[in-house]
Amino acid sequence: MNSMFLSEGDDPYAHLREHLSTVPKAAFDGSWATIELQPDPFARQRYTVGVAVTDAKGVFSFRLLDDLTRFECLYGREDVAELRSLLEAAEYGLLRARKEQASLHDVQFESAAVHLGDLWPTAGTSIDAVLSRLFLDVVPFIPREERKARDFITLDNTAVRRMVDDELKRIAGIAFERIHAEPQRAFRDQVTGEVHWLEFNLEPPGKAGNVISAVYKTPTNVELNFLRASRDLATYAKVKGLHDQELALFVLTPAPDAIPVAELERLENILGEQSWNLEKQGFVVSAHASPEPLARDVWNWADVAN
Repeated sequence: MNSMFLSEGDDPYAHLREHLSTVPKAAFDGSWATIELQPDPFARQRYTVGVAVTDAKGVFSFRLLDDLTRFECLYGREDVAELRSLLEAAEYGLLRARKEQASLHDVQFESAAVHLGDLWPTAGTSIDAVLSRLFLDVVPFIPREERKARDFITLDNTAVRRMVDDELKRIAGIAFERIHAEPQRAFRDQVTGEVHWLEFNLEPPGKAGNVISAVYKTPTNVELNFLRASRDLATYAKVKGLHDQELALFVLTPAPDAIPVAELERLENILGEQSWNLEKQGFVVSAHASPEPLARDVWNWADVAN
């Protein structure tokens, strides 16, 4: 039977085999199980309060919920103390088994209210990475701040520039082409002859600016992004002889409710310190949590309306 989805000849899948590639084996291959509490022996309700992961040799790691605040709405504050004692029993049983080099399957708990779920296969980059991922995926009573950190989506410079460009096109119309520039270019210093590879995406007449992202999980990445962007603009200013207020940095920041409060405070400290240093050097610095006001600031700074 002829078919547009099959190859001719003896091997009907020949057209697919040429695209086959070897999938690399995961660095870690093992099994995992939930750690569950059954507070009421007469009720079937169980709560997943932790995860344990074991490798092929039987060595295992585990993680238990350490914040029981969300259980208060179910059992009340006084009964949560009893739940905490059950968690402590679970931790003691797991630590004892690990010390005795027992396998995860053979772990025994002193309390009948603590159970291990069925073992399931898993794989990943490491046992710690798998443990962290599974804990956040299957434990439902994780505090909101901790889960927020897991759900946070980073945005690199390219993604942020695309968002700001879309809004800037709406504001500027055909004048957008007088503002926008290809991000990566080579410039030669006419004095030293040295070639500099610089990255910035705004170049209205007589000015230079850069749209960058601060939407990263780690403050270190934000700081490095600031330093690279300001360094490239400062180098360009030296080559072209630009002065104060002709250089600008436009920064997209995370939404206030997108990351935990502690991380947000660290980020705000870095943004404040870096902005203050750059403004002392004559930079214009603008930071917003959405692309619309950022694009408006770019338009006002570029001043190409006339």
